[in-house]
Amino acid sequence: MDEIDEKLLNMIKGNARMTYQEMGNALGMTRMAAKKRVKKLEEAGIIRGYNTTIYREDEVTMMIDITTTPESFEKVLEYVSTRTAFVRQIFRTTKENHIHIVAASTDISDLKYLLKMIQKSCGEEIEHFSCHAVTEIIKDVYGGVRYDKEQRKIRTNQKDI
Repeated sequence: MDEIDEKLLNMIKGNARMTYQEMGNALGMTRMAAKKRVKKLEEAGIIRGYNTTIYREDEVTMMIDITTTPESFEKVLEYVSTRTAFVRQIFRTTKENHIHIVAASTDISDLKYLLKMIQKSCGEEIEHFSCHAVTEIIKDVYGGVRYDKEQRKIRTNQKDI
């Protein structure tokens, strides 16, 4: 990956719908050259997919942190990764036996039920369990969100929130 690939990735990070022509123009190359670079990045697994980020004012996002007993990590990880469509992301962190989960729903009762089921099904295997609802998004480069400190507003590529 070279400097041009880095520039290309930064451009499409905030707008994956950018055309090859727009990419080429911005990078000083042809549409086909830009397309070949994108294809190469996809094949290398650097670009792993394209998502649509949908803003829903009524959606609640929750961060869930679980630390398991050493022998139960895989069991708990299997459980939380197969439970529900409300789980958006699961991360293994550098903290020993730690799982960080991001879950979201338009109905808080869905998330409360998810927490209850994790505790009920994995309670014996969990050493630490905590959760926090997100109250404000400060920055989300993948969702096209940036924070305007002056106006204390969240701005997207499209509009103010």
